[in-house]
Amino acid sequence: MLRVDFLPPDLVGRWAFERVVDDRLAGQTIGVEGAAVFSRRDDTTIDWREQGTMHLPSGDVPVTTHRVLTREGAGPWSVDFADGRGFHAWATGTELLHDCAPDLYRGRLDPEPASATAGVAPGAWTMRWAATGPAKDYVIDTRYEFRAAV
Repeated sequence: MLRVDFLPPDLVGRWAFERVVDDRLAGQTIGVEGAAVFSRRDDTTIDWREQGTMHLPSGDVPVTTHRVLTREGAGPWSVDFADGRGFHAWATGTELLHDCAPDLYRGRLDPEPASATAGVAPGAWTMRWAATGPAKDYVIDTRYEFRAAV
């Protein structure tokens, strides 16, 4: 797969997303669709907010998330939960890990090759997380597509 590094400042704007949750323990696949907005607080902090609709067998449910992308000075970027707890390093084209004992999350961020140009943020990118543990066995695939600057 083509590897193009893109950093959080490249993502500032509004993105549409489609997500598929393959919950192997429950034996069901759940769809989610919505919008993600990346907004710059300052040179070292970017808010990543998502609002969408999860399509459950029992009906649609609104969902929201808020993560914060940060870095110290000119150091590497990281992804944190809104409450300040660390989630994972920001890196594209390589495996990401989040150890949340007793569960383990393995993830990956990739630009879509058809939309990527070296040195330019992709017009679309994907994020995959696989969670395993005593009570978890699911894969979450999300595709983001750029919509507008903010």
